[in-house]
Amino acid sequence: MKTLMAVVALLGTMKYCTKPKVYTMPEQHTHREKLSSSINEDLASTDSLQKALAEKFVQSIATEYNSYHPDSASMAELKLRWNDSLTVKVIGGNWCSDTRQQLPQLCNVLDAIGANAESFGYYKVNKDKKALSNDFAAKHEVNRVPTAFIFKDGKLLGEIVETPKKSWENHLLEILKSSY
Repeated sequence: MKTLMAVVALLGTMKYCTKPKVYTMPEQHTHREKLSSSINEDLASTDSLQKALAEKFVQSIATEYNSYHPDSASMAELKLRWNDSLTVKVIGGNWCSDTRQQLPQLCNVLDAIGANAESFGYYKVNKDKKALSNDFAAKHEVNRVPTAFIFKDGKLLGEIVETPKKSWENHLLEILKSSY
């Protein structure tokens, strides 16, 4: 009887040890989804102005994101140069027409090159360019929005203020080329 129990215990242990492990990858989010989720917080606001501005921004995300068509040659080179050590943090305002236009276009480019959405952040300021939260925007002074900060391993490589020089993909590529 002891032998039988030992064999059963051994077989149970072997079954447990040989059971294949199932690994699940964390859910990947796009830059567009990340931007939209940060706006969704404002949609729940009890402040009617904040809510109206957020609704306007949500509409422009779909329009601007889908209507922006980046240059394929620049995108190919940008994709080759982009890596996970790069992050983009943008300070803007839901009230700002440039933010509502430019930020979805930037998200389009970042999504198209496969940039990690977890390394992207949108930080809001009011019309006086004062941070709405104690976050990245509170630590950086800006005069115009949106202002996109591009970092490599935490070191600032460059900024794109209000609108890119030619296009998002070309301006990002210019910053990367000049930094290494």
